[in-house]
Amino acid sequence: MSGVAILGGGLAGGAAAVLLARAGMAVRLFERDAEPRDKMCGEFLSIEARDDLARIGLDTARLGAVAIDRMRLSAGPRDIEAKLPFVAHGISRRVLDEALLELAAGAGATLERGVRVGAIDGQTIATSAGPCRAGRILLATGKHDLRGAKRAEPATRDGYVGFKMHWRAARAATAGSIDLVLFDGGYAGLQPVAADVVNLCLIVRRDRLAASGGRWDTLLADLMREPGIARRLADAEPLFAQPLTIANLPYGYVCKPDPAAPGHLYRLGDQAAMTASLTGDGMALAVRSAHVAAASLLAGKSAQAYHAQFARMVSGQVRRAMWLQRATELPIALQAGFRVLALWPKLLAGLAGATRLPDYSSSLPICAPPAKSCNSAVAARICSRE
Repeated sequence: MSGVAILGGGLAGGAAAVLLARAGMAVRLFERDAEPRDKMCGEFLSIEARDDLARIGLDTARLGAVAIDRMRLSAGPRDIEAKLPFVAHGISRRVLDEALLELAAGAGATLERGVRVGAIDGQTIATSAGPCRAGRILLATGKHDLRGAKRAEPATRDGYVGFKMHWRAARAATAGSIDLVLFDGGYAGLQPVAADVVNLCLIVRRDRLAASGGRWDTLLADLMREPGIARRLADAEPLFAQPLTIANLPYGYVCKPDPAAPGHLYRLGDQAAMTASLTGDGMALAVRSAHVAAASLLAGKSAQAYHAQFARMVSGQVRRAMWLQRATELPIALQAGFRVLALWPKLLAGLAGATRLPDYSSSLPICAPPAKSCNSAVAARICSRE
């Protein structure tokens, strides 16, 4: 029995498929959605995520990503604005995930789209298309656990619910900045993901949602009183019939190596770690996990060795992100922090820089193809625009 099965075709699964297929491994990727779709995500690509994607030959600017070089922190009527210490990108997951899948197919990976995975039993995977056996299994199913491969998750503090909605907005409202709006019981991120599209991704505690009537429309009506949200969405048109939602978010989770766990089961993306979305590094963690897992497989390392390496790499970022999130939930800490940041706005950029992942370039044994290499349908379309 040989080959690699990747369960989930999001950022982590798609990037891992590209890397392993290019290295000559037999890769089968199972993705439950037959067609591209939007995903629950803040859609903020930090510089680390941009660099890690560039290393596999994916230039997000050519996919239509919007450059983001400023951030604005809002709480009630107060605003603090600062220049980011890097240029980030805003891009739709519908576009980005599809680009990765097409790159993977072009590299030789076998894509099984519209196939659901139900359970794992040893090295056998139960799918809607029949059982599959693989020498190595990469679990990249996001926040969703599979029967036979459940994570040991921490209890979520207070319980969070996430919402995401795209809006058609005036170009002035999609200028190159991200708005982080703090409010009682949660926070929202607003940023451009296309020339005239803004993504609103917000996290609220269950008690805050209940206080707003427990429905999206009443919650949104309450939040539109926040100047930082109204500034971008007052005249915008919602692009989804209903927002994407998710609950039971295990913020702060990092998969630790377990000597009793199967040595062939590698967890990627949210299965490996889940940082507070406040810092905008969730996509970076997902792509980085693909790089580290692929390098581990190619070096013949076990899943335990990979999980230990990845946990060492990301635990600091996750701890700092959780510290910041908890600080925003304490009114006294939030007020004091706002006063300090108002006096020294550059500290805001410092906080953004302090929550980044460490550089991994010196440890990467995998090289991207030449920048103009068009080995997939997406890459061909990108190169044709040069």
